[in-house]
Amino acid sequence: MESIPCPACNTFFVPRNKSQEFCSNSKCQRARKALWQKQKLATDPDYEAAQRLSNNKWFKNNPEYWKNYRTRNPKKAERNRSLQTIRNMKKRENQDSQSSKHVVIAKMDSGKCSKDKLSGEYWFVPTNAKMDARKIFITCVPGNSP
Repeated sequence: MESIPCPACNTFFVPRNKSQEFCSNSKCQRARKALWQKQKLATDPDYEAAQRLSNNKWFKNNPEYWKNYRTRNPKKAERNRSLQTIRNMKKRENQDSQSSKHVVIAKMDSGKCSKDKLSGEYWFVPTNAKMDARKIFITCVPGNSP
């Protein structure tokens, strides 16, 4: 048989049979199982119900698990809180943009501004993880102020 690339690690290997897609590396086998389980959950309602029942049973037997986990791993807990804050902000932004038909970009009576001070290209770099930097353009538009 010819060598084929493993979808998980992209290394070439010789499969033992025609249906083998992943190499025998333990990380790749975990990826294979995770992919199988994801597909099974999406297509088999009985399997999904059994998994949900099993998870609920485990949580009833281990009610303090997440509290203890956060106590043992404060850095991970803090990271999760930051990421949850970002997810909440994005959710609120989506809800606001869907409910608002007219988006106000700037105040009309903001007063006079100097073109030299504000106009230009800037990079908006968030301090939280999982957010990309965005290039923004600020242009001062002179108008007739009262």
